[in-house]
Amino acid sequence: MVLICLVAGVAAVLYTNTGSNNTTTNNTNSNATETAKNTSETGALTVAVVATQKGPSEASKGSDVTLNYTVKNNGTETVYNVKAHDQNFYKTLGDLKAGETQSFQYTLHIPSDQEVQEDFGANATVSNPFYVGGFAVTFQDEKGSKYTVNSNSIEIKLL
Repeated sequence: MVLICLVAGVAAVLYTNTGSNNTTTNNTNSNATETAKNTSETGALTVAVVATQKGPSEASKGSDVTLNYTVKNNGTETVYNVKAHDQNFYKTLGDLKAGETQSFQYTLHIPSDQEVQEDFGANATVSNPFYVGGFAVTFQDEKGSKYTVNSNSIEIKLL
């Protein structure tokens, strides 16, 4: 069963699976959270992992910015083999017990117009706001079912 609810611009997605199916959830709203729920035959097992990224609201073209990433297990059971990745990094976080959080940072370079023009031609410019897509988190529950959740994206106003 898939239930999608949109309230005040925040999307919540709930998946209920029986057995060991793969589940993917996506988050395109910076205020939304990700949850995945798996119901087993022997009882209710709740798997709820939240992936969040934060960065500055403003920056200059040609500057480096620090992005802060958080992965939290809001479920009632340990999740295993947790990995976070996007086009810039691949990070193994290990296992996350119920209630546990792992945080890390990444420095991202926002190119200048000149840097973009060197690669794409004289008319190319850096988009404003600068868009940073979300990162993915993959993990498994105690039965070996695999899940993927995607964090929020962010926009940085360029000054």
